[in-house]
Amino acid sequence: MVWLKAVICSVISISLLCSPLSGVLQEEAPDSWPRTIQDDQQQLVTVSSEPSRIVSLAPSNTEVLFALGLDDRIVGVTDYCNYPAAALEKSRIGGFSTVSIEKVVALHPDLIIASPGNNLEAVDRIKGLGIPVYYADAQNLDGIYTTFEKLGYITGTTEKASEIIADLKAREENVRKEGEAYTKNPVIAHVIWYDPIYVSGKGTFQDELIQIAGGVNAFSDKSSHAIVNIEEFISKKPDIIMVNSGSGMGSDKTNIMEYFMNEPRLSGLSAIATNKTIMVDSDIADRAGPRLWDLLEEIAPKIREL
Repeated sequence: MVWLKAVICSVISISLLCSPLSGVLQEEAPDSWPRTIQDDQQQLVTVSSEPSRIVSLAPSNTEVLFALGLDDRIVGVTDYCNYPAAALEKSRIGGFSTVSIEKVVALHPDLIIASPGNNLEAVDRIKGLGIPVYYADAQNLDGIYTTFEKLGYITGTTEKASEIIADLKAREENVRKEGEAYTKNPVIAHVIWYDPIYVSGKGTFQDELIQIAGGVNAFSDKSSHAIVNIEEFISKKPDIIMVNSGSGMGSDKTNIMEYFMNEPRLSGLSAIATNKTIMVDSDIADRAGPRLWDLLEEIAPKIREL
């Protein structure tokens, strides 16, 4: 039986060494490279040495990378990466679906962070050039924790990632406790766009924020984000309407709130009649990054005051 125990221990040890991170930061020697991780497309990504030239293909990725303290190692970002301010000083490689492969390659990156919205054909071509590409697709707050965890590991910033995760979890728990003590539980509709009406359903970041803050999502019967007609919106009778400030595309100045306040068919809703509305910054509300916790702390007291 001794030999059997030895074999089992060996198998477990090998599995732990070969498997990507799964909810717990992997212990590694500070200078241990190469490193291999599984991304959100379930693809293994191997980085041969600590990345020094990182390109981000989405604003959410850019915010995570800056939070990890990688300012001096980020060499390229998209046209829509406008936060933090230092991101505006980085080289531009195009938009979400219009990534310029030529501009990316010219930056000589040793790690690229991709996301949904990127042209997958372009991403695959970049992979074909031998450049490591990590695909980040966090679907909820836990997914963002995992993004920090894995990007921290693959960029050599594990300690910083651990600090950020601990801080964000503590902040989330504080708001959650306050939300659990709030007994009104108002029905809240979060609106991303108005033509057509595009709302946040179950399983979205916005759905989580509403629940943690002590509210009930008016469209919890919808899977993910969904288009609804005005009749269905009215039928939900939301107590509070939370509206994005625009499209989330940086320079867009569309006033979505103006539509809801001035649309005659919506005037009978109590949320409109009593002005129980909250406008949120689209760039924050729609990005899978650390500022979602800022938004949580911003909307929670407003929800309880209305």
